[in-house]
Amino acid sequence: MAKINSVFLESIPEIIHVGDNISDIIINTQIEFHSLDLKLEMEYLLYLFVYDIHGKVDIPVIIGNWDESDVFGVTFDRKDHFLGKKMLNITANKETIQLQTPIALKLGKQKKGASNSSRELEVFATLIPAIGRASKWSVPFETNLVF
Repeated sequence: MAKINSVFLESIPEIIHVGDNISDIIINTQIEFHSLDLKLEMEYLLYLFVYDIHGKVDIPVIIGNWDESDVFGVTFDRKDHFLGKKMLNITANKETIQLQTPIALKLGKQKKGASNSSRELEVFATLIPAIGRASKWSVPFETNLVF
């Protein structure tokens, strides 16, 4: 089983312009592979989720389904803002790898005028193995009840 040794924001600009498609931040992730990963050349998908955290971090719940994985926050009083997601396909072919991943944040669209606001960015990283658990929600549907 692979291990995420570290994940941190390597490059954060002093100012981020809302509404553009430019990569705003760079996430540095270090991953260490187990000897069995290397022997089998295991494949993983690395997911990087960027949030604006408000107070205590939401409890992350991962719905792992290879290339459709998602993460949800469980909170009781407020919700962190999801700002971006990146997915990278990784093959275990050396003991440790270091990745620098640029991400353009989804901050909304600017309308007439400008205003300043600060954000506290944090990244949640998770590895989903090619051989492992798979999960998926159904699409929502509605039915009528008769009393």
